[in-house]
Amino acid sequence: MAAEPYVGQHCESTTLVNLLRQREVDVSEPFVFGLAGGLSFIYWRTKQMPTPFVGGRIKPDTLTENLAQALKLRLSVHETSSGKRARDHLLAELGSGTVVGLKLDRYCLDYSTDDFRFAAHYVACVGTDDEGRFALVETRPLGLQWASGDSLAAARNPGGPMSSRNRAFTLDLPKAGLPDLGKAARKGIRTAAETFLNPPISNFGHKGMHRVADLMPQWLDDLESPAEGLAEIATIMEDAGTGGGLFRKMWAEFLSETAGITGNDEYQETADAYREVSKKWTEVAALVGEAGASSSREALHSASKIVHEAADKEQRLMERLLELSG
Repeated sequence: MAAEPYVGQHCESTTLVNLLRQREVDVSEPFVFGLAGGLSFIYWRTKQMPTPFVGGRIKPDTLTENLAQALKLRLSVHETSSGKRARDHLLAELGSGTVVGLKLDRYCLDYSTDDFRFAAHYVACVGTDDEGRFALVETRPLGLQWASGDSLAAARNPGGPMSSRNRAFTLDLPKAGLPDLGKAARKGIRTAAETFLNPPISNFGHKGMHRVADLMPQWLDDLESPAEGLAEIATIMEDAGTGGGLFRKMWAEFLSETAGITGNDEYQETADAYREVSKKWTEVAALVGEAGASSSREALHSASKIVHEAADKEQRLMERLLELSG
């Protein structure tokens, strides 16, 4: 592991960059995100959820699995219900000099200031010390942190939605070397575009955007605690590791890199368009936050209109990307 770990924007892609760098593969976080076809849209709410979830990426674990497929990497996943076996496995990997990806709930870690539970957070574990603490690479602004063994054990097996049983994973390079990155990037774009344009259910993709836009004006009446709920939605959309603009900014950076690798300037045109889309999502998050702070129905109506427009714009952009990458 390099002396300075990579500290990025989104937890799973940051973890993957650190695992790749150990294997001397130096690609950017946006490129990792794009290779994995990471961009998406999801609206999710059950009766047990006081606040709906509005997300902009594919489901947890899939980013890692898709990246491994894209680069033909060997992904080794270790899960166990035994805390002792999980710890022994981690110590063995670290003892051999391997950087290990961990899925956990940061709420349980002793350095955490989180006030909510989220069991699909990722960190790269890069070492341990004589006091039994573990070095974990977080996203900005936390960076490298040290967690006690007891708090890490609790965080790795938290139970609840999106949790795994002490999930740990490593990546190894293929014997034949990495595939052509331009072809891999185009495949990642196709994967994201096809899912976005043909979502399995109406909560996903461009259909999910229109659904959220229809529901937004009702949120002040519909949420148990509108002030807290709307603030949470706004934070998740803009600040909770999305890179800004509900992952659209990161996707734009990936498309720009793809233009450079493939020599196709049309990818740069779509990158520029997605940067504008990302600004719209940043505006939406601000309006949702404003609605929570001031109970403003007007702010939610404005946000709803922008989301409908963004859905139409992204549908056209994904159709174009599908053409370019077919």
